[in-house]
Amino acid sequence: MPLDPLPPSSPHGKVVSTKHCCLSTEPCPIHLSDVGRRFHSFPKGTFKARFSPPIIPRYILRYLASHPPVWTWTTKDGPNKGKSFQVPTVPIICEMTAPRAVCWLVAVFHSFKTHLNPVTVDTETGKVCQGWLRLYQNNLHVHLQSQLKASSPPSPPAKPPPPTPRPPGKTPAEAHLTTANSQIAMLQAEISALRESFYKYIASHETCCHRSSSPSVTSSEADPDQESTSSPPPHQFSLQRVNSDGSPSAVTNHPTWLVTALSTPDLPERFTGGLTYTGPLTLAPFPENIIEVVKLKFGGTSPFYLGISQLRHLAVAATSE
Repeated sequence: MPLDPLPPSSPHGKVVSTKHCCLSTEPCPIHLSDVGRRFHSFPKGTFKARFSPPIIPRYILRYLASHPPVWTWTTKDGPNKGKSFQVPTVPIICEMTAPRAVCWLVAVFHSFKTHLNPVTVDTETGKVCQGWLRLYQNNLHVHLQSQLKASSPPSPPAKPPPPTPRPPGKTPAEAHLTTANSQIAMLQAEISALRESFYKYIASHETCCHRSSSPSVTSSEADPDQESTSSPPPHQFSLQRVNSDGSPSAVTNHPTWLVTALSTPDLPERFTGGLTYTGPLTLAPFPENIIEVVKLKFGGTSPFYLGISQLRHLAVAATSE
């Protein structure tokens, strides 16, 4: 858009603002970028009868608030070639199907045209000259904007948020005590949940076994989620190793799985008391002198067999299940 030239600079380097004075012999030149910014006076001899902007009805103001009158201007050359700009305006012609507010604004223009002297109208076309037409649209647009500002109610000041009411009858010490009690209740609930998880974990690692009345194998698998209410005291046992010279020696560092298996209350009597073995307890096939066998299974492991011979030697065998 073309812009007004800057006023001359002062000797001190500051821009000196000059007051605008409307011309009395011809309309003030109004650029597209200046439409609607200020009110300009018409030159002398413009009207043959006095004309003043009318009072805008409320329905016109409501329409203009949601449909501001503008037209799109696209530059054809220069650095902004092809760009479009919105320019404020006031309609002077319309179709029969146009909104009632637009028709009312067009009627105001025709009323303005009837008040003009012939000097402001082109004798060949019968249209208002460009200078007076742009001056009319500028002044009426300024008038419409002032009416819109006057009709819109002022926005109420923002109310501050109400203060947060303090709980009645509670001092800071009582509020702190209430908070502490709620935290204690949460901790007690967590402890109860941990205790229950611990009991389930212990129950899942219990073993179960059934006695065998013959050298044949009997098996029974315990449910890890089922908790026993009462159990008899575990068996007492001691494990000895037979040395190469035939002398026995006590074993103190028993494997954990073996201690659990031999402490099971349901084991036969032959698996209690003093037990011996000739070498490391490995998962190997049973020898032929085994007289009693039990099948054991821990919580999440595969079953295995525990056997004892006539000389109370202990043996362990694996299973393929």
